[in-house]
Amino acid sequence: MGILKHAGDHMHMMGEMMRQTDTDVTLTGGPSGDAFLRGAVVHCLFCKHGEGCRSWLEEGHEHSEPPAFCRNATRFATCHKSA
Repeated sequence: MGILKHAGDHMHMMGEMMRQTDTDVTLTGGPSGDAFLRGAVVHCLFCKHGEGCRSWLEEGHEHSEPPAFCRNATRFATCHKSA
């Protein structure tokens, strides 16, 4: 897989993971949202669970916690929107 396709796939999955887990980067408190996203991107790009992530996302886990295999699970949990 080419590097650009890999990056695009992972960024799409990361965005969908953030949506399904109600992750809101504005909860990081201002400019730190940029640092939050940069860190999340790096974690996602080097993740070895792309197929598992894709499957989990396709199952539809609206308003869920991220799966344990997600390298950003802890990071996303800190920005979980309250119900």
